[in-house]
Amino acid sequence: MNQYNRIRGAKLNYTYIATFAIIIIFSLLAFYHFYLISTQTNTKIKVIALKPASPTSLTSVAGQNLSVYIPNYNINAKDFAILYAGNGYAINTSYNYVNLYYKYPGDYLIYYNVYQDGKLIGSSSQNLMRIIITPNISYNLSQYLTVPTITFNSTENPTAPLFNVSQKIYLIGSFLQPPSGQNMTIYEYIWNFGNGTTETIIANQTSLLPLYNPVVVYNKPGLYAISLTIVTKNVSSGKTYNYTTYQTVAVSGNGEKFALFTTYFDTPNSKLIISAENVPGGPYSFDPQIDYDTVGFEELLNIYSTLVIYNGSSTSSFLPMAAAYLPKVSNWSDVTARYMYGAISPNYTIYIFKIRPGLYFSNGDPITAYDVWYSLIRDVLFAGGTPGTPGWILTQYLIPNYTPFTSVITSPNDTQGFEEIMNAITYNNQTDTVTLHLSRPASPQFLFTALADPEGTGILDAKWLNQIGAGINFTPSGFYQYEQQANEGNYNTIIQWSPISSGPYMISSYTPGQSVVLKPNPYWPNNITYIPKPNDTIIIYWVKDPNTAYEMFSSGQADIVTFLPSNYMPSIEKLESEGQASLYEFPSLNEYIFAFTSNISTSILSSLNPSYSIPSYYFANPLVREAFAYAFNYTQFFNNILGNVRYHFNFGDPICGAIIPGLPYYIPPSELTGCPTFNLTYAKQLMEESGFYNITVNFPIIVSSGDTVDFTAAEMWSQALHEMDPNINAQPLYMTQTTIMSYQIPGQNPMPIYNLEWVPDYPLASDFTNALYLQTGDYPAPNGWNVSYFENLSKYFASQGNTFLANLFQNESLEYNELNNLLILANSAALKGNSTMAQLYYKEAEQIAINLYLYVYEYQPNLQWVIKPYMYAYNNQISYQENPINAEDSVFYWWFK
Repeated sequence: MNQYNRIRGAKLNYTYIATFAIIIIFSLLAFYHFYLISTQTNTKIKVIALKPASPTSLTSVAGQNLSVYIPNYNINAKDFAILYAGNGYAINTSYNYVNLYYKYPGDYLIYYNVYQDGKLIGSSSQNLMRIIITPNISYNLSQYLTVPTITFNSTENPTAPLFNVSQKIYLIGSFLQPPSGQNMTIYEYIWNFGNGTTETIIANQTSLLPLYNPVVVYNKPGLYAISLTIVTKNVSSGKTYNYTTYQTVAVSGNGEKFALFTTYFDTPNSKLIISAENVPGGPYSFDPQIDYDTVGFEELLNIYSTLVIYNGSSTSSFLPMAAAYLPKVSNWSDVTARYMYGAISPNYTIYIFKIRPGLYFSNGDPITAYDVWYSLIRDVLFAGGTPGTPGWILTQYLIPNYTPFTSVITSPNDTQGFEEIMNAITYNNQTDTVTLHLSRPASPQFLFTALADPEGTGILDAKWLNQIGAGINFTPSGFYQYEQQANEGNYNTIIQWSPISSGPYMISSYTPGQSVVLKPNPYWPNNITYIPKPNDTIIIYWVKDPNTAYEMFSSGQADIVTFLPSNYMPSIEKLESEGQASLYEFPSLNEYIFAFTSNISTSILSSLNPSYSIPSYYFANPLVREAFAYAFNYTQFFNNILGNVRYHFNFGDPICGAIIPGLPYYIPPSELTGCPTFNLTYAKQLMEESGFYNITVNFPIIVSSGDTVDFTAAEMWSQALHEMDPNINAQPLYMTQTTIMSYQIPGQNPMPIYNLEWVPDYPLASDFTNALYLQTGDYPAPNGWNVSYFENLSKYFASQGNTFLANLFQNESLEYNELNNLLILANSAALKGNSTMAQLYYKEAEQIAINLYLYVYEYQPNLQWVIKPYMYAYNNQISYQENPINAEDSVFYWWFK
C-alpha cells in the first residue's frame, strides 16, 4: 500500500464536509471545474480533478535535478501536497515547487494530491504527467554496462502503462545495446515490481535476452515503480556491473482512476519527440568533417548549419541556411549587390556567399564569415582521412586535378598545395562574405549539392576549435600535421562526441552507442520561416534489434520508429488500422550491396574467431567473386526475404551497377551485360575454373546488427555457397555499424564479405562511383582494390609457376586501372557539363565494374516513415521529411507533435 492509499484511509464525516463546503467552493475557482468521485471509508466525497504537475522539462538526464511546479496550490498553514514521483517515492511539500532526483533512466509518471487539514481535496491522478529520464553513463563505463528496456506486450496490454486491479501485465525485458567491452556478457535480469516482490531471471548466453519474461498482477490501485536491473559480467575476471531502468505503471480500481494528460499547453518546454531506431551501435562520430556514416548523419542534419539546405524532398532546389541568400549570376555586375546578397561569376568559377546575420553557436559565439571559412578549410584538409571522409566532395571543385579521397597536402613543405587551398577559399569579415574560387566551372546545382551536406560542410566554431586543441596552423607544415587528425586514432574526441552546435539543435547528453538527447540551440533565431526555432526535446534511442524498436513504438514509448525490416509490415499495418500508427512510403537513392575484401587481414580475422580460415587473396580472384554472385538467389531474396511478394508491398527493386535509378547517367541493366542471375551450376563451373575450388575456407559474412533481412539473405547465400562448393563454410555474423567502420582501414580489414548500405549525401553519379569503384574510394581502399596489389599477386603466382593465376591477376590489374581512368574522365566531363561524354564514360566504367564483380548488387530500397498519428511535418507536407538523401533520418525542426 503506498502513501497515497494510507492517506485516503483517513475518515471524514458529513459534519466536517458541511463545515468546509464554502471553502471547497472557493477552492474550485483555483482548480479545474471537473471533479471525480472518490470513496473514503464508506463515504463518497467530491475530490477536485487538478491540473497536471508541470515539470520544467519533460525530459532530463539521470543524476540531474528536475524542478516540478504544482499549479493553483494556495499555501496556508494547514495545506500541504504530496507529489508522487513515479519511482516509488512520495514527497510531502508545502511549496509550489518540488525538486525531483532520478538516479536511473526510465519512463516515469507523476501526479500530486492536495490536502487541507489533513483531508484530501484534490488530485491530478487523471492528469498524469510523463517524464522521460535518459541514461547517463560515462564513456569509460559504457563498455561494461548495458541500458535495460522495459516494454509491454502491446497485444495483451494495449492501454499500457495504464492498467486495472487484477489485470495481468505482460512485461518484456530487453536492452538497447550489449556491453562492448572485451569478455563482457549479460548475466542476469533483476526485476523489482514496486509492490515488495522481485524476480531474478538468468540471461540466455546466445541471445543475451532473459530466459522468460514475467507477468505481474497488482491487487491494489496506485502508482507502481517497476525497475529492471541488468547485471553484466566479465567472463574472464568474474567482475560484475549493473545498470537500472524504471517504468511507472498506474493501476486503477476501487474508486481510484488514473489517466494520462493528453495536451501540453500548461507545461513549459512541453514537446518531446522520441525516435526508436533499429541501428545498433549508434553513430561513428558527431564531427562534421569526419562522420561519413548513415547513423551519425541524422544528428549532423540537426545540430549543424550549412551554407544551403535542400528544399524539402527536392534534390535540385535549395534554401539558404547560414547564407543569407542564394547567390545569383544577376548580382555579379552590381558590386554592391554582389557583397550584399551574394553572387556567381558569369563563368561559374566564383561563388560569393553573404553570411546570415544573427546566427550563433550554442555556446553564444556569433557565427561569422571567418567560422564558415575555417570550417571549409578544415573540410578540405580532412579530405584524405581514413576511414573515408566526405571532404573530397567539396575539394574536387576547388583544387586542380584533385583525386577523390586523397590528401591535398602531401608533405610538410608542400607549398603548392598550401597555396591552392588558401586561394580556393577566402573570407571578408567586413562584408560578412565567404568566396569559393573553383578550379573549373560548376553549375549552382552541383556546387549547392556539395554545400548542402552537413557531412563535410557543417560549420564549427573557430574560436572553440582553438580552445580545445583543434586549431589549424596556417602554414604548409601546419596543414600537413592537421591532416593527420582525420585518421582514426588521431581524432579530437571532444569534437567527435561533444561538439558545439551551429544548427537549430544541440547535443544535451550522449550515452555512447545507446542514446542521444537533442535540445534546442537557445540562440537559434526565430526569423527563418522555413527553419522554425525548435521548442521541443528530441531523444534518439539506437536499439539493438527491430523487435525492441517495434515494442517501444507500439507500446507508446516512441513517436517514430525507423529501419524496421520488411517482416514487420503486417504489424505496422495492423497498428495503422487501429489508429495507432501512420505509414508513408517514399523512394530512396540508397543501395544495398555485399562487398568483397580482396586483401583480408587474416590475423585480425582470427582474433574474431580462431576457427576462421581463408587466404588473404581469396576474393582478389575475379572468378571467385563472379561465382559467388551467381550463387545468390535474387528471386528468393526479393519474393520472400525482402518480402515484396510475401507481404504484398514493394520494399525495393533489383539493381545492377553503382549508378541506380534516380541518378543522372543511370544505365539500365538492359544496356549492360553480365548482370548475374541465380545459377548454381554455372557458379560451380566458375569456381572450378578459378583455381580455388579445392581450398577449404571458413569465414563470416558480416551484416550490420539489427538488419534481419540481410542476415537472412546471408544465411540463404551461405547454404547455396556450400552446395556450390562443399569446401566453402560461410556463416552470417552480426556486427555493429561503428565496428564495421572501424575495420575499414587499408591493410587492416578482416571482413571477407560484408553488407553495406550506401546512402548518398551527394545525389550525383560521382558520389556512388567514386565511393564504390575508385581505387582511393570509401570502400575500394579498405577492401584492398588496388592496381599495384593485383600486379604483385600476378608476380607472386608467376614465381610459383602458376601462369593461369598470374595472367588472371595481371588482366584484373589492367581492367581495374582502366576503370579508374574512365571514372576520372566521366567525372571531369560531368563537371564541365558535357553530358554526352559523361554518359559514355560512366557506361564503360560501369560495364568494367560489373565484369569484375566487385560487388553483389542487392537492391534499391523504398523507405517508410512509421510515426504516431499525432506527428505531422512542416506545413503538413510529409515531403519535407522525404528527401531521398536523408533516407529515414529525421530533420527534427520539420517534425511537430
